[in-house]
Amino acid sequence: ALAACGLKIPKSVAVTDRSTAGQAAAEVGFPVALKTLGLAHKTGANGLALGLTTPAEVEAAAPSLADGPLLVERMVAGSLVEVLVGVTRDPAHGFVLTLGAGGTMTEVLRDRASLLIPASRMEVTARLMGLKIAPLLKGFRGKPPVNLDALLDSIDAVQAYVLANAEQVEEVEINPLICTQEAAIAADALIRKAQ
Repeated sequence: ALAACGLKIPKSVAVTDRSTAGQAAAEVGFPVALKTLGLAHKTGANGLALGLTTPAEVEAAAPSLADGPLLVERMVAGSLVEVLVGVTRDPAHGFVLTLGAGGTMTEVLRDRASLLIPASRMEVTARLMGLKIAPLLKGFRGKPPVNLDALLDSIDAVQAYVLANAEQVEEVEINPLICTQEAAIAADALIRKAQ
């Protein structure tokens, strides 16, 4: 749904028969991640296996993950920083866009900034550069900067999805949005719709 609005996502295949996960991984291309679909927090719920490099590794990992269909997803290479992009419906203000440190560091760093949707690229850039992770976005200790335009394009895609589906959306969260020197790719996303 988010890819239809312009968000970049990794190549992936969903499988319901776990015995086919190794074959699916070969089609997607290694290395891969296995993810149990439908879990909001995959790491803590035994729903995630990362960095698998052969069909045999995939076939060994698949049965040990939490129950449910599996997503076999190509791992994103070249990560410089992981960003959280979230949107929640606020009864008083409409939709609030939250940007911050992503991945497993979200709860540890608590590095976040918020603004109302729709937000301009200039406003979003100012909030991003106010985060503690801003040095990583700009290039830190000899590492290159992330592709800021790709990051902004991803945030624009999330805003476009929310605005196009405003009556049904309660929450959207991308965590992590993996930012590289070339791209920004959503490795995981959650969409919660109104009941």
